[in-house]
Amino acid sequence: MENYPIALRYLIRLLLLFAIIVALLVARQLLVPLFLSVLFAYLLFPTALKMERWNVPRIATNLILIIGSFALLTGIIYGIILLVITFSEDLPEIKEQIDTNITRLRWALGRTFGVTAEQLDSIIESIRGSGEYISEFFTGTANTILTIGLLPVYTFLLLFYRDKFRTFVSMLIPEQQEEVAQNIIDQAAKIVPKYLKGLFVVCFILVGLNSLGFYLIGVQYALLVGFIAAVFNLIPYLGTVIGYLVAFLFVLTTQSPGLALGVLAQFFVVQFIENNVLTPNITGSYVQINPLVTILSLIAGGMIWGLPGMFMVIPYLAMLKIVCENIDSLKPVGYLLGTKGTEKFTPDFSSFKRIFGWADSK
Repeated sequence: MENYPIALRYLIRLLLLFAIIVALLVARQLLVPLFLSVLFAYLLFPTALKMERWNVPRIATNLILIIGSFALLTGIIYGIILLVITFSEDLPEIKEQIDTNITRLRWALGRTFGVTAEQLDSIIESIRGSGEYISEFFTGTANTILTIGLLPVYTFLLLFYRDKFRTFVSMLIPEQQEEVAQNIIDQAAKIVPKYLKGLFVVCFILVGLNSLGFYLIGVQYALLVGFIAAVFNLIPYLGTVIGYLVAFLFVLTTQSPGLALGVLAQFFVVQFIENNVLTPNITGSYVQINPLVTILSLIAGGMIWGLPGMFMVIPYLAMLKIVCENIDSLKPVGYLLGTKGTEKFTPDFSSFKRIFGWADSK
């Protein structure tokens, strides 16, 4: 490979990347549940390891954990269904209120900004087109639900055969690189479960915070709207914005603009609590990936696999970063993915103290 011209080498790599993307698109139905199961197995792995140390057989351990986890998931889904049923019963009144609010909004925009009815109709048509795109965007989630029955099967087998996979990796690589490979596996087994566990804990806390806040300011269906806003938080950076944008538009069209501004104010409060209290103390800094790579990866994951892709891309990117940091030839890629190298440009609390003259004089 090194004997080829540099342009040809990079062309081959680009073609390989293109082939991988095509494969991910074509094999979505197979790979999405499998990749989700890998993350779910990582999440259960620490508990499975503890139970096996207590002399619980591996088969029994896997069955207990998987049945218990999916029973909890089933209960959550059942609760969501009850909320949706309550929402659907009031749907005719909600549609009528939406029509009324849109009419008022058209009148207010026309009076305040001189927007004509034709221009407003064009904007509404654009929104409808965006709705069609969003429905296509959620197709990845619908397809995943159709294959949800494979998740417990895949997870059980991945946990059961984990030693076999480790031995397979050892057999596959040269003996002098075996220590590096085992180090990569151990780091991934430590970092990924902690990140996923922290992410879900933060999400559950945000369900309570969002729902309580929406209830206090008078939002209808506060628990359902709060849950939707919190679930999007599983997507880093963009998730909270998307979730609260959904809540803002729902309140704007079904209740009042003043209440929608209340939702906007709550967004800044919750965002501050999440970024400065919840995420640093619960999720921590297990996955240190710079924001530019994170956002580009989220967009790429959404384009390829929809919402499941946006959720899965960060844990797998963390695994890729671990691999790159442990292989000498790939360390530049690991450095590019990480957050190192910008420390002196990153503001922290001590920087603000110096700016405002709050630093202690010595």
